[in-house]
Amino acid sequence: MPVNGKQLARMMDGTLIRTDSTRDETLELAAYAKKYGFYSVIGVGVFYPLLVQEMKGTGILVGSGCGAIMMTPALKAEFARQNLALGCSECDMVMNLPAFKSGLYDDVVKDIRTVKDAMGDHVLKCIIETPLLSDEEIVRACELTIEGGADFVKTAVGRDGPVTVHHIEVISGAVKGRIKIKASGGIRQLEMVDQIIDLGVSRFGVGYKSGAALIEAAGAR
Repeated sequence: MPVNGKQLARMMDGTLIRTDSTRDETLELAAYAKKYGFYSVIGVGVFYPLLVQEMKGTGILVGSGCGAIMMTPALKAEFARQNLALGCSECDMVMNLPAFKSGLYDDVVKDIRTVKDAMGDHVLKCIIETPLLSDEEIVRACELTIEGGADFVKTAVGRDGPVTVHHIEVISGAVKGRIKIKASGGIRQLEMVDQIIDLGVSRFGVGYKSGAALIEAAGAR
């Protein structure tokens, strides 16, 4: 279903998560968010307080990450609690891929559940890294994400390859509406956006400049 620019903006998490992201770039992210009406912004942790300050009174949420993949569930949960204390409203975590690839599925569920318990009613999105998974693994990862209590299954960070329409087809068929879907990782084409919205995607994670270009394209048609 084609959406207009305003509708797409309210599905957009504008991101700036490069390791070398600067303060000035973070302020530019905030300016883009205000101009285009993003749903939320996600920057690097050192600038969460700056983003929270910049987004005050705008209705735009500040999202966050909650630690690295090698961290224990307790440490990820502590990151989540600290982010909430700083004023962030949502958290995106990466599924415990080493445990998943080892068949330690109970550990995967525990990891997600521990962070979700720390988040309470706040939204938790779990990144399963679809470019690294087979179709069968994507289905299993979705089931574990649901079991862990996350609010969204999210495709990828983008560093290990882009999300594809096929990935979303597999996720959509697996979850059957039991959890929300966030698509991220190399989304650049409006045609793809339309296709995966039809498959059930309700949020997008896109670099803020690419997100603005998609919003403008959607508004121009």
